[in-house]
Amino acid sequence: MTTVPLHRLALGVETLDAVTGRATGTPVRVGREVPHRSDRHRPPGRGRPLDPLLQRADAPLEPSGTGRHLLLHTLRRSTPGESAVVRIDDPWRRYVPRRLEVPLWTRTEVEAAEAAGGHIPVRSRLLRPSLWPGSAYLLPSGATGLRGIVHGAVGALPWPRVEAHLDATGALVGRAHGDERGEFLLVASYLGVRDLNTPAPPVSVRISVFGPGSAPEPADPGKDPLARLAVERVPRTPDRPPPADAALDTPLMRGETPPQGYRPSASGGVLVHLPPGRVLSVPVPFPFRP
Repeated sequence: MTTVPLHRLALGVETLDAVTGRATGTPVRVGREVPHRSDRHRPPGRGRPLDPLLQRADAPLEPSGTGRHLLLHTLRRSTPGESAVVRIDDPWRRYVPRRLEVPLWTRTEVEAAEAAGGHIPVRSRLLRPSLWPGSAYLLPSGATGLRGIVHGAVGALPWPRVEAHLDATGALVGRAHGDERGEFLLVASYLGVRDLNTPAPPVSVRISVFGPGSAPEPADPGKDPLARLAVERVPRTPDRPPPADAALDTPLMRGETPPQGYRPSASGGVLVHLPPGRVLSVPVPFPFRP
């Protein structure tokens, strides 16, 4: 008896917590961006749709357990070279959003592999991006961190990237992604403090800020809030040989590589003294100069 698949996987998305390295323990929204989706639901002669979900610029992916979502092929024949812009968002601000453009294995390619007696491995159709702490991220007791905000020439700089290095050695001790308000929460580690139960002196770290080389467009609160978030382009994972963990766990997927067009601030790093075992909030904005 021949079995005919009812559904074929186009893309699987498994979101990871950048701090713990494990699956995100709280729900996030994952969708495929669709042009002008909100306009199709806008009542004639009316303003914004009443349902906030209809204001989204993406079509939600199908959830498949905590931190896992599926994009299934439709009956439509997909175009060779087709890609999807995957949007990951957390309205509760526990994680900072990301936008990733992913080349898809088309339905034609999947069916051709099946007809030849093979298949496209699921891991070749899997995306495992890490999400970095947002302003409402729940840190464990005793964590060392830094809360701050990045300002550009005309106020808050949306979607900055931040790194922390030990001032004495230059060793990297933490990273952060900033949100649309320029706010970030950086979790520091490897500070050289062995016992956090014993008071330790502050550790001097230098904070480096990364942002777009050109001035971002002015924000429009009535439009898509993630429209100015840079799209990170992901190469397609090959099907042969079947991808190993290293092929899915890259600096790009971990969020360690700044988006294309980002550069370090010309104003240089800012020296901060972090108290081990505490989260320091810095009220003075960190400057970014392209």
